Amino acid sequence: MNTSIRTLVLPLLLAGAAFASTSAQAIPRTHAADYYGTLDINAAPNAGRTIKIDDHTRYVNVTDGDTVRFEVGGQSFTFTFDAWNSVNSLELSAIAPAGVSVPKVRIYVAQNPTYVG
Repeated sequence: MNTSIRTLVLPLLLAGAAFASTSAQAIPRTHAADYYGTLDINAAPNAGRTIKIDDHTRYVNVTDGDTVRFEVGGQSFTFTFDAWNSVNSLELSAIAPAGVSVPKVRIYVAQNPTYVG
């Protein structure tokens, strides 16, 4: 590589790497659920529907934008899906709060017809 190009490109690469590492730290993700929407353990009154999960449940269907109360094993939590079409399915365990044991259940997230153009 030409020396003048090297002296120009190397500092840019280093600056980009430094920016990327500080950007990743600037927005901490505390739970995997953050990527799919908002977890709220106490928002049951705001839930549009309740889905009871048992050992026979293999999958559930929701729509992006839905607020759903999940009841599983005597525990419950509420989740508002906000994936903006970036996710079409995920495991229930990815959004369950710590301490809530869930069986292997797949959640299929349909696009919200309000946002489909």
